[in-house]
Amino acid sequence: MRIDLDQMCVYDKVAKYIIEAECREPLHIGTGNGENGEVLIHPEENRPFVQAAGIAGAFREFYQYDEALQTRLFGSPYRGSEEKGSRVFFTDGFFGESSVYTEIRPRLRIDRRTATGQSVRTKGSDRRSGQKFEIESVAAGSRFSFAVYLYQKEEKLEKELERGLKALQEGRIQLGGQKSNGCGYVSLHSVKKAVYNFYSAEDRKLWAGETKDTEEILPEILESGESGEERLCFELTGHTEGGILVKSIAVTEYGENVPDAVNIRNHQRAYILPASSVKGVLRSQIEKIAAYKNTVSAVSDLFGQEHGDSQEGRAGKIRCFDCVIGDEKANDQAPVQCRIHIDKFTGGVMYGGLFSEKPAYGKLTVRVELDGGCDRESGLVLMALRDLAIGIVPMGSGSSIGRGFLKGEKLTVKRGSRVLAVIDCENGRTEDGSQYMEQCLKALEQAGEG
Repeated sequence: MRIDLDQMCVYDKVAKYIIEAECREPLHIGTGNGENGEVLIHPEENRPFVQAAGIAGAFREFYQYDEALQTRLFGSPYRGSEEKGSRVFFTDGFFGESSVYTEIRPRLRIDRRTATGQSVRTKGSDRRSGQKFEIESVAAGSRFSFAVYLYQKEEKLEKELERGLKALQEGRIQLGGQKSNGCGYVSLHSVKKAVYNFYSAEDRKLWAGETKDTEEILPEILESGESGEERLCFELTGHTEGGILVKSIAVTEYGENVPDAVNIRNHQRAYILPASSVKGVLRSQIEKIAAYKNTVSAVSDLFGQEHGDSQEGRAGKIRCFDCVIGDEKANDQAPVQCRIHIDKFTGGVMYGGLFSEKPAYGKLTVRVELDGGCDRESGLVLMALRDLAIGIVPMGSGSSIGRGFLKGEKLTVKRGSRVLAVIDCENGRTEDGSQYMEQCLKALEQAGEG
C-alpha cells in the first residue's frame, strides 16, 4: 500500500537554527517578584537564562509591520482562526557558566515637580517608601545560546525568519526589560543552520537525534538585503569640568584611604554614567523645553506613559546608553576628596560628619537613539543635548559644589550610516546639516503654535 505523505504530514520540512549571541549592553530579565530587581535564575541550572517566551515575543513584535506574515510565522492570537498555530519555536537562551556576569545598580525615583526623591504610599497603610531601589542585570559581554525551529509545508519562510535574525544583530530587536535604558541589545557570533527534509529517509533518521551537520550562515544573513536601520542616533562628545559622581551601592574595598562613596562602575571596572541617569536628566530638561514651547504631548511620545484609569500605557521612542567616563587607570589614581557635614544650628562640624568621595573625570560620549521620531521630537532632543553640552544641566550628584557639568565638544546626528548634522559645541557653529537643524527647530515652533 502506498502512503501519501502529503495527506499524513502536517509539515514536510524543518529548519533548525543554533544561535550564539553576546550581550552588547546589559540585559535585564526580571523575576517578576515586585521591585526587587533580580535577574531570572533557572531552577535546575542555577544560572541566568532568557526565557523562550521573551525571545518569541520580541521577534513577534518585530513582524508587526506585516500582519499577514506575522500570522503565518507565529499563528493567530484569536480563537477560531483557520491558522494552525505558530510555525516558529524558540528554546530558552542559556548563558555559559564561564561567560556570564551580573551587576547590580542603584536606582532612584525622582519627583519631577520637586526634583527630589519620589515616595509612594504603601497600599493599606500610612507608610511611604519606594524612592530607592536596585536593578540587577546580566553584564555586557556575557554570552548565551538558543535554538529556533521553523516548521514548513510547501512554504518558503526561512528568508523571512532570517530577516528577524538580522534585525536582532542590528539592534532593531531588543530582549528583556529596561529597553529605554539601553538594555537588551545583543550581537550575533554564530548562526548555524540545518534543514531536515522529511521526504528524505536519511533526513528522517537524522531528525530523530537532530544530528545533521549544520552550516554557518551568519555572513550570508548580514549581507542579505538592505539594512532596515532608520533610527536617529545622537552622539555628544565632551569631557567633565568638575568631575561626575553617580554613587554606587557600596564600597567593596576597605582601608584607611578608601573613600566612603565612589562613582558607579560596570563589570569591566570602567567608571560609567549609567543610562538611567542620562535618561532622567534628558527627560527633566525636555519637559521644561516642551512646556515653554507649548508642546507637552511630545514628552509622552518620547518617553512613553504608564497605564492609568484614563490613559493607555505605551512604550517610549527614546533609548539612552551607558557612558564610559575617562580612563580607568587615571580615575583609579585620582585623589580622594574629603568633606564635612555642617550643623546648620550651631555652624560647627557634626559629630562623625567627616566623609570622603571619589568622583570620575575624563572624556565621555553621551549616546541617545530615537526610534521613528519626527522633526518636532528631534528638535526637543537636540535642544536638551545642547543645554547639556554648554553646562546648563548637571548630571549626577554634587551640582551645588560644581560637579556633574560637561564641556561639550561635538554633537553628531545620524540616521543609520548617513550623517544628518554635525555641531561644533565649543565654537557654537554648525559644521554640517544646518538645513536639517532649521527643519527640526521650525517643526518645534509650529507644534507650539498649533
